[in-house]
Amino acid sequence: MKKSLLAIAAMAAASGAFAQSSLQIDGILDAGVQRIDYKGTTVTGIGGNGSSTSQINFRGTEDLGGGLSARFRVETDWNVVSNKANTGTTAASGAAPVTGSTFGNGEIRVGVAGAFGALDLGSVNYNTLGTYGVGQPFGTAIGSGFRAVAINDAASTSSVRAENALKYVSPNFSGVTVSLYKSFKQTKAGTGVAADGNYSSTLGAYDQYGVQELGLNYAGGPLAASFSTLKQDNEEVGAGTAPDYTVNTLGVNYNFGTAKAFFLYQTVKGEGVRESKLMTLSGTYTLGATVLMAQVGSLNDDVQDKKDKMISFGADYNLSKRSAVYVRYESIDDKLNYAKNPGSIAGTAGETTRTRTAIGVRHSF
Repeated sequence: MKKSLLAIAAMAAASGAFAQSSLQIDGILDAGVQRIDYKGTTVTGIGGNGSSTSQINFRGTEDLGGGLSARFRVETDWNVVSNKANTGTTAASGAAPVTGSTFGNGEIRVGVAGAFGALDLGSVNYNTLGTYGVGQPFGTAIGSGFRAVAINDAASTSSVRAENALKYVSPNFSGVTVSLYKSFKQTKAGTGVAADGNYSSTLGAYDQYGVQELGLNYAGGPLAASFSTLKQDNEEVGAGTAPDYTVNTLGVNYNFGTAKAFFLYQTVKGEGVRESKLMTLSGTYTLGATVLMAQVGSLNDDVQDKKDKMISFGADYNLSKRSAVYVRYESIDDKLNYAKNPGSIAGTAGETTRTRTAIGVRHSF
């Protein structure tokens, strides 16, 4: 259940400054027993994010009058099974600090909304992330094939957002919204840093590829559909050798009541490096407190002339509106070698299959 923290009534009455303001805190905790078989090497332990990304969000709005409002979001994706991952400490002397769970490492945005639509600035989520969620039921967790057969952009980590970005979303026209996204390219040519690295608070002090994205979204009745076309400009960024990429993603789902059908189609083109086509079919079936889900898909790359195949299953048993226990399974025959190595697990030569299994609990607040 989401919590709303309203201004103290006495203060609001005295000053009027907080009368139309609100702060909301919400989040997710997800952890369970996970087993990974990465191309012949197996590890089992307690892991996070088996069914959803663990996070805490601070969101705020202020009514400015005349239908205009200011708003913000600060998202932190945290590790629910490792203190060291959240505090930035390491066990090994002289080892680099862990920074993956530092405060504000997710979407950070501030903007305004009104009759014209909404405009946000910061490190804002791509529309492609939403498209991906429309096209399959596993989110970005186990079962989704995310950062394996499907991606959000062509960066090495398949980022779900870009730095120094702005995003405009139009008003809703009979269920249709349009999204325009721009992240400005930063070039410090000759530094040789990675195209998505060496960030700094000072403009011009780092390299970063540019991003442009157009999104079209529809939601009406039982049908939802989303299309995103994202282009990355790598010219003169970092070492200057990375190609420009175009990622087109289409997601559709139709709600039949207890059953829901999904379709995802994605093409990725990077000159001389990748020219792939992904298609998945998936569905869910709700039986009381239990939600069953399954997905099959394949990824073809014309450059390598190879194909990956994926199959995944899942089940949620909802203990309440906010808590659930879950099971997830994902298997990818990764002949293209796109499925990222989880952690430092070393695969066995000649093996191509990666499987992930999780049994866990998820709680939202």
